[in-house]
Amino acid sequence: MAFKAGQYLEMVLPGIKCPFSIASSPDRKDVIELHIRPTPDSEDSLEVEALLDSGVKHIQIEFPKGDCIIEEAPPNPLILLAAGTGVTQMNSIIEFLLPRGMSQPVYLYWGVLADKDLYLDEHYHGLVLRHENFHYTPVVSEPDSSPAWKGRTGLVPHAVLEDFEDLTDVTVYVGGGPGMVYTTLDSFMARGLPEDRMFSDVFSYAPRSREAVRE
Repeated sequence: MAFKAGQYLEMVLPGIKCPFSIASSPDRKDVIELHIRPTPDSEDSLEVEALLDSGVKHIQIEFPKGDCIIEEAPPNPLILLAAGTGVTQMNSIIEFLLPRGMSQPVYLYWGVLADKDLYLDEHYHGLVLRHENFHYTPVVSEPDSSPAWKGRTGLVPHAVLEDFEDLTDVTVYVGGGPGMVYTTLDSFMARGLPEDRMFSDVFSYAPRSREAVRE
């Protein structure tokens, strides 16, 4: 089952197709890993939960989907920016690149609402210890809900801007909603990022209108 790092699949359910980023590396040929988070009051989420709880042995999927991919290490530093479960797409990219001996720095910035949402926190701290070029920064946007949290707080794009005065020589992949992605694009371009060096699925499924671009 061939796919490229950064792609997603659609789970086919009666009347709907639910997209999920693939979290595993394309090097794993026997497994496709998905991270599925229950979402209250979401009909799609309830459908998926019911299907998985039913003990069904076969699930119909359509894949690979998406053109926000990476096939080889970029020649410059790589910033992976994720909000919430958008980290699954970045996880596939990380698991694909690091074993290939990428020499350029890789920076993962993961933004969540509360520290309890950092379900891969231990894993990424372990990668930091094993790969000297891998850097991991978790960011909690609602610190009042995480009284024990002593790390970075605020919006995850702002954390990148706090750390990088100049973005002219980086490549950026962003996983998140359209508002977050386009706000990030604008603020990063103001720091020198060339527009063609930011990649996101949002650019395909929710392109900006010409009016928004002119504004």
